[in-house]
Amino acid sequence: MNMLEIRGLRKRYRTGGTLLHPVYLDAVDGVDLTVREGEFFGVVGESGCGKSTLARLIMGIEAPTAGEVWLKGQRIDSLPERQRRRLRPKFQMVFQDSGSSLNPRKRVIDLIAEPMLYHRMTTRREAKSRVAELLALVGLPEDMMDRYPHELSGGQRQRVCLARALGLKPELLVLDEPVSALDVSVQAQILNLLRDLQAQLKLTCIFIGHGLAAVRYVSQRMGVMYMGRMVEIGDAQTLFRTPAHPYTRALVDAAPVMDAQKREAPRTALSGELGRRPESGCPLLLRCPYAEAACAREDGALQPVQGGGGHLSACMRAMTPDEGGAARA
Repeated sequence: MNMLEIRGLRKRYRTGGTLLHPVYLDAVDGVDLTVREGEFFGVVGESGCGKSTLARLIMGIEAPTAGEVWLKGQRIDSLPERQRRRLRPKFQMVFQDSGSSLNPRKRVIDLIAEPMLYHRMTTRREAKSRVAELLALVGLPEDMMDRYPHELSGGQRQRVCLARALGLKPELLVLDEPVSALDVSVQAQILNLLRDLQAQLKLTCIFIGHGLAAVRYVSQRMGVMYMGRMVEIGDAQTLFRTPAHPYTRALVDAAPVMDAQKREAPRTALSGELGRRPESGCPLLLRCPYAEAACAREDGALQPVQGGGGHLSACMRAMTPDEGGAARA
């Protein structure tokens, strides 16, 4: 069963111009996406590609300009706020900056218990024991209850944010770059925790990040975003071994390589100005080393890649692993 379905989702912002001739930017540009129940789905892409905007649209923090968001067969983007508030426990979010996500004047016990009390998922008498269970679930001792956010490390604060979200027993958990602000060693601890929780609680998660290794480590499937569009979707291991889109290949090739012999292998490099959008066609047109005239006419829609397995690419040509040239999908 599908937990989340996104259909033609678009978010447009006005960025300048005049009253008669405004200038707009599509931060999310016609995204179609399906996340299965019990799946850990990763979303990667460089800064400014629209990942966080996509997360806010899913959560209803911002209203889409066009498109639909469906949660277990129910459309949620067009619901009145009162009805959406009742559904809030079903989809929760953990933000990148744990420091600004937590009220500095409240203790950990209050930060975790308040959402559960508001949604009547616990009583005041049972709240302390329930908070203790949640702290243990995310690897924190019970004596953390009486501490304030400024008394915790970055990793501990992020665990508190995770415990607060899990307290509402969400069906969908959106993680917006939850480890990018942490030290490398702490990142590994949080990633291992997320993998354990996903296996233990059968969570459905969307993990958003720009670190390919981190997203790959926790995800079963991945989507790659570029300029507001989803340019490739597939099994996480397949995307790393045989990326079909030039942008995905460039991201993989840009990652550090431990094996000295593999450092000499040919790599896909993008050229041109970052963030410059073509007037029509593929969004990567102006930077792609494999672009041809037909790319200016293609709309960049996702198409199945040869070999199946749910692997989709928005490129009219699929990349070969050794990239002696691009082969047609």
